[in-house]
Amino acid sequence: MKERWKKRLPILGVICGACLILAAVVLGEQIPKGTSGILFGTGGALMGLGVAGIAMDVVWRRMSEEERREAERGETDERNVTIREKAAYSSWYWTLYLLWGAFFITLFLGSGFPTALVSVLIVLHCVFLMVNMNRWTKRM
Repeated sequence: MKERWKKRLPILGVICGACLILAAVVLGEQIPKGTSGILFGTGGALMGLGVAGIAMDVVWRRMSEEERREAERGETDERNVTIREKAAYSSWYWTLYLLWGAFFITLFLGSGFPTALVSVLIVLHCVFLMVNMNRWTKRM
C-alpha cells in the first residue's frame, strides 16, 4: 500500500497544482489579489513537488542494482548521517537569525499583524527543534 502511494502522490500533486493555477486564471478578477496569489503559490509548490517526486522515481528506476545499493548505503552511513545532522543544526540557527531579523524589521515598521505572525513563527521554529531533539534522542 505504501509503495502505491509513493507513486500516486506526485501525480496527484501535479494535477492538484494545475487545477489551482487554472482556477486562479479562470477566476481572475472575480477573486481578491491575495487569494489569487495564494492559489498561484500553492499550485506552483504542489506542481514543483510533484514533478520532483516523479523525476526522482524515474532516476531511481534507471539506476542499476549496484547503484541503488550504494545509494541506500550512503543514506544510512554514520558519516553521512552526522554531516546531515550538523547541516540541519546549522541551518536551524541561520533560519532563526533570519526570523529574528524579520521580527525587528516589522517592529521598526510598526506593523501589528506581521509582527505577531513572525513571533509565532519564531516560537514554532524553536518548538520544532525541541520536538525533533526529543524524537532523535529516543532513536539513539
